[in-house]
Amino acid sequence: MQAGRRSFLRTSGGAAGFMILPRRLIAASGETPPSETVCAVGIGVGGQGRRNLQGFANVGKVIAFADLDARAAGAAKKENPGAKVFDDYRKMYDELGKDTDAVIIATPDHWHALPALEAMQRGKHVYLEKPLARTVWEVRKLLEGAARYKVVTQMGNQGRSFESNSVFASWVQRGVLGRITEVHAWVTQGMFNSQNHLPDLAKEYPVPKELDWDRWVGPSPFHPYNPKFAPGAWRAWTPFGTGQPGDMACHVLDPIFTALRLPPPTTIQAEVTPGWDKQKHALAYPNDSRITFGFELVNRKPLSILWHHGSFCKDVPRPPELEEGRTLGNEEGGDLGGRAGAIVYGTENTLTYGSHGAEACRVIPEEKMKGLVQTKALGGYRNLGVGDHHRDFVNAIKTGRTAGSDFHAVGAEVETALLGAIAIRNPGVKLEWDAQAMRITNCPEADAMVTPSYRQGYELNV
Repeated sequence: MQAGRRSFLRTSGGAAGFMILPRRLIAASGETPPSETVCAVGIGVGGQGRRNLQGFANVGKVIAFADLDARAAGAAKKENPGAKVFDDYRKMYDELGKDTDAVIIATPDHWHALPALEAMQRGKHVYLEKPLARTVWEVRKLLEGAARYKVVTQMGNQGRSFESNSVFASWVQRGVLGRITEVHAWVTQGMFNSQNHLPDLAKEYPVPKELDWDRWVGPSPFHPYNPKFAPGAWRAWTPFGTGQPGDMACHVLDPIFTALRLPPPTTIQAEVTPGWDKQKHALAYPNDSRITFGFELVNRKPLSILWHHGSFCKDVPRPPELEEGRTLGNEEGGDLGGRAGAIVYGTENTLTYGSHGAEACRVIPEEKMKGLVQTKALGGYRNLGVGDHHRDFVNAIKTGRTAGSDFHAVGAEVETALLGAIAIRNPGVKLEWDAQAMRITNCPEADAMVTPSYRQGYELNV
């Protein structure tokens, strides 16, 4: 690899006034020349990690990946035959650091912060799956790292790049809804019911020969291997995941944060599955929850966002504007959002949208929507022309701009999601959040969950 090419791509994220390469440097064949190819390595290639590699391969080059599970690595190798395979991402960093421009991370939540910050410290751009990290403290450290090392960052909330996201934001900013007073969001999809599986943790299971379990547990408190933990179900367990708020809030609530540029909430209060006990069931997230987030806007007006999950979705209030015979979408099979969505109440109008990127956003009732279209009250909107989340990340690296889901742009919504994950472990308490001090001021048990403790040898070196 040419040193000049690597230097160019490493520094472009923090360069001011960067100029796009002139057309004369583009290969005569029409193919992207090596000097413009962004080379990436992946960490965690099961499930979403494999999908990320597939998406990135269309806009850049995957040169290697690492996974602690040889089964996941084998499946990814079939799709990326030219990529080198590692069982330790640090070995990959050491061996291929000079050839790597970006790192794509899709590990379980407890393994997000370490490889992401280490990549930044090596000057690598970072694409990191939501919700960035398992704890608020780690998210703050990642934001500090992105600023310090001047790298391009992108969180994997793909709807941020959807055209509908910019449409919704433009309507809000044009005042179509008036002042937004309340939002109800929902996810009907149930979590893996970890509470019911707690008795199974007492059983002994052999560790699959393909899996390095000790390093999979990594920075979290050690627990013996159990197939109820991994693969796939880790998100429902408190040492490894962030529950349903960490899974879906960065998808469903992102349009609200994008449009209003919301700060983190000042209060958070949760109701959870009846019978869940914070001591007895401490390892398992509640399967169902309703969280009320209280915000104070810059105009000193309050805003409430209510998050409904699982069985609580049936309690989402039906807006009076919704036509008879039309479903809201807070039950499976609904025609206005399916398994996830939101209803946004404003002083002028009410709007519904689906899951990622405010998809299918509509003012209700339909007659009101038609009237707004006819009078051009909705106006035009600035189409970001992105569409592809991985392409946006790569183009940001090439041009020296900020990516659409840059860590700093999504920091408040991630913090909100993780505070929700804390609230459902401390139900019934109206938690008071001091964002500047990074403290929950009225509940020491909840405040202790803001900052992680690391297993020896896996500390985050900031």
